[in-house]
Amino acid sequence: MPVSLPALTTSETWLILLVLALPSQALFCYILWRMLRRQKGTIKTDVLHSVVHEFQTPVAAIRMAVDILDSPIARNQPERTEKYIRIIREETERLQHQVETMLTLARADQNTLILNPEPVSLCSLIETIAERHGNYLRVFLPVNPLLMADRLHLTNVLHNLIDNAVKYSPGTPQVFLNTATDANGVMLTIRDQGIGIPAHQLKQIFKPFFRVHDRSQPSVKGFGLGLSYVQRIVLAHNWRIDVTSEPGQGSEFRISIPLASILAPVNSPSIVQ
Repeated sequence: MPVSLPALTTSETWLILLVLALPSQALFCYILWRMLRRQKGTIKTDVLHSVVHEFQTPVAAIRMAVDILDSPIARNQPERTEKYIRIIREETERLQHQVETMLTLARADQNTLILNPEPVSLCSLIETIAERHGNYLRVFLPVNPLLMADRLHLTNVLHNLIDNAVKYSPGTPQVFLNTATDANGVMLTIRDQGIGIPAHQLKQIFKPFFRVHDRSQPSVKGFGLGLSYVQRIVLAHNWRIDVTSEPGQGSEFRISIPLASILAPVNSPSIVQ
């Protein structure tokens, strides 16, 4: 007969979550060490300071949540308990995402990155991603091609580009995402009206750990790995990514998807969000 397992106490729950976070942190540190070995003196120091600063934020949040859960404050208060368990879960997922990004970059450097291509409806994928965002994201999809692509990595690419556009847009962001077709295939464009990128930095934005610094955006978070990840995934699909930008005018990222990756062009009604 089936055996019923005892319910976990609050302390046991947060302890399990914390234990699950530790392997991610250890793997993160190992991958970071491997990647930093390829950096040079000043760059290595700057990168290390930046990463340590960003790494302390989720660790501090997890420790704070654990301390409160282990104190009389949270006892017999289910709502407060749920709040701090949610904080632990979200910060653990944030650490895990950074680990996965760095692991992908390390595999790409070693030519061991393996994609799992499958038929993907570009329109449906974009609509799902757009649900996470507000009215600042305007989507125009006159065509809905069926692509042969790695769904997980393509999803991450779009999340990274949209999140990047939002992060570097002072005030209320305005982000535009649209698709278009021509004789060569499909063009996917993400455009913002943010701070833009100086011309002398455009060639560096796809380097790991590089970040565009701007006085109006002193609190932008991240390790500077997002665009490097985006480029590696785009190139692994044998696609192409280009960017144009003007300081104070915003940036436009264009992903060119060739006919070889398009299974079928499917017309769809225009969608504006």
